[in-house]
Amino acid sequence: MILTSLLLAAATFNPAMMPRGAAATPTEGFIRSDIVPDATCKPGGICASKTLNGNWNHCFFANFWNKSAGGGTPLTIDVTDTDGQGSPVYVYWVNATNRNIGISGNAMAKYFCV
Repeated sequence: MILTSLLLAAATFNPAMMPRGAAATPTEGFIRSDIVPDATCKPGGICASKTLNGNWNHCFFANFWNKSAGGGTPLTIDVTDTDGQGSPVYVYWVNATNRNIGISGNAMAKYFCV
């Protein structure tokens, strides 16, 4: 029992055993869509989009709405990462309802990267 505990402690706290980038500090923030036409978004339609370049691996996105800052609700976020190796990440805001939605301004999303 003691030997197992020591082995687990050695593996857990040994920096050489840590995955690359595990010591990085998580980041969070907001993104806005590039352009949203002031128009009606049909059910199932892409209402807004944003292309992100750089390292967006291990990031999570959630639709965000703030009455004073804008944003789009009840839109759904769809994220496409073509290879997971630093290629562009495409974020789409999709109308997931069965009704047309009036879009004005920019859609927003909150991101959290680990």
